[in-house]
Amino acid sequence: MHREHRSTQRSAGPLRRRRLFATGLALILATGGGLTATTPPAAAAGQDVVVDLRSTHGSAAGVGSGFLYGLSEDGQSPEDSLLAPLAPRSARGGGARLDGGGWVGDGYTAGNGYTRRLNSALGQARRITTPPYNGTFDLLVSDVWGADSTQPADTVYPCTAGDCDNWRTFLRRLAADVKASGLKVRYDIWNEPAGAFFPPGFNSAQYYDMWDTAARELRAADASAQIVGPSLWDFSPGNVGPFLDHANTHGTVPDIVNWHFSGTPVEDATTMRQLLDSKGLGGRELSMNEYLHADEQNAGHSAWYLAQLAESGIQSASHAIWSDCCASDTLDGILVRSGDRLQPTGQWWVYKAYADMAGSLARVDTQGDLDAVASVDTTGRRAAVLVGGRNDQTPGADLDLRGLTSGALSGGNGVTVTVQRIPDQAPLEAPTVVSTQTVPAGTDSVRLPLTGTAAHDAFLVTAVPARTASVTVDATVTSGPVHVTYGTGWGRTDGVPDLYDGTANWSYTPGSTAVVHATGRQIGLRAVRDSDQGRMRVSVDGAAPVTIDNYAATRTPSATVWSSPDLPDGPHTVVITVSADKNAASSGRNIALDAIAVQP
Repeated sequence: MHREHRSTQRSAGPLRRRRLFATGLALILATGGGLTATTPPAAAAGQDVVVDLRSTHGSAAGVGSGFLYGLSEDGQSPEDSLLAPLAPRSARGGGARLDGGGWVGDGYTAGNGYTRRLNSALGQARRITTPPYNGTFDLLVSDVWGADSTQPADTVYPCTAGDCDNWRTFLRRLAADVKASGLKVRYDIWNEPAGAFFPPGFNSAQYYDMWDTAARELRAADASAQIVGPSLWDFSPGNVGPFLDHANTHGTVPDIVNWHFSGTPVEDATTMRQLLDSKGLGGRELSMNEYLHADEQNAGHSAWYLAQLAESGIQSASHAIWSDCCASDTLDGILVRSGDRLQPTGQWWVYKAYADMAGSLARVDTQGDLDAVASVDTTGRRAAVLVGGRNDQTPGADLDLRGLTSGALSGGNGVTVTVQRIPDQAPLEAPTVVSTQTVPAGTDSVRLPLTGTAAHDAFLVTAVPARTASVTVDATVTSGPVHVTYGTGWGRTDGVPDLYDGTANWSYTPGSTAVVHATGRQIGLRAVRDSDQGRMRVSVDGAAPVTIDNYAATRTPSATVWSSPDLPDGPHTVVITVSADKNAASSGRNIALDAIAVQP
């Protein structure tokens, strides 16, 4: 969480899964290729990542798409256009480091400090556990109480000298307030119970009194309450074993067994399941609600870790926070603030690619320090693979992609494969297209060179059934298979030589809308980017809108400013709304639509 320390980095050792080599590479195979073809690059160094789309197992469940203290204090920011693409499945918080000090700061009672921390946690829980996210929220009980590393030196910890009365009072008040909120949370009793956070120490008599009291009181208040623990700051089965023995004897075993910062999640999850089985406690959910140290939070390492989590059998995991604790809206640093708005980083694009994966997991063969997760979605007719490496080298690899003639991708036009590079940059507007090629129908495999330009680069590779050529229509067209319906506040300019057909439709009136009507699998918007251009909100088929900033220091006519995700066959509508806000550097709020590109 909000740590001043980190666990000692352990040697990885041999893994159950296949790996490739030591690089910071992240490779993602997902859907929705670009609309422009380019020439493939020269072959990379002789390393292999082998993906077999025909061999599948399990499901792509998005394990790891969670965040610790990644939302604003009230849970309302970041906006859905930045959160929804990541499909978060879990979150964790308890108002840590908010002024007032929680229950402790209020003099061991419920005052303003306690109320502020709990209200923050419940606001974040409301955002994550309700539609459209419907995820889980681990309420950090110890943070609401006040043990967040800012508590005073003379703090009296729960059950000191066997006196648990005030701790019981706190727990009963907390459970009553959570019940009154109507929200369902999972109670994470004590975060990292050692050192500055619980000086009496883990597995001490006082710790056991504290733990047992909490588990019993919370379950007494709500028979369906889920208890999370022991939340150790590293993976140490030698410490967890005695804790489980005590909890089993006293009827206080957690429903979800968790730990933080595994070096190798696949191995560690296997070890934990074996430990639980040996004690007759098998079948419990596993969680790692803090993962990635500060120096590991880059595109390449994030992709490697997500690949591990996907294969680990762990049910939930949340990205750790280090520099933005504890009421920032940067999703634990994978968003950055640029001027007056939040923007994605390279990490954000990796998490988005992971969230886009669907269907069944597919076989991946690698060696060394590279790991990968692959998926095949027969319904959406797409394949997805996420590969990442753990060190600081500039990546280079060959991807051997097999099974292109499988039912998920086969078609009379072959398969389109597009390679994009995702640099570990902040901010990063979008990945860079490196190459696009169509693999002929009947060809089952393709070998793709992937060459990075900097440490921690990522690659996005898309594989979808090939389609006929895209259709581009001027934005002034108001009828036909592809057309635009304009509301009030729009004008038209003709005779502009650097625009498509020399025309543009424009508006600088906030709230003015234009609706694109098209039938196809992907829709792209072309517009002017210039120093006087504003922002627009774009929504496809009623989904949460994304904000597009058309400001640029130098003019780019007819720029592709937005492309839809891969869409199902059939008619679609794209609603464009002129925003009231603008980039601080822009001299205006104008939106100038130029053309619509549709991939049939």
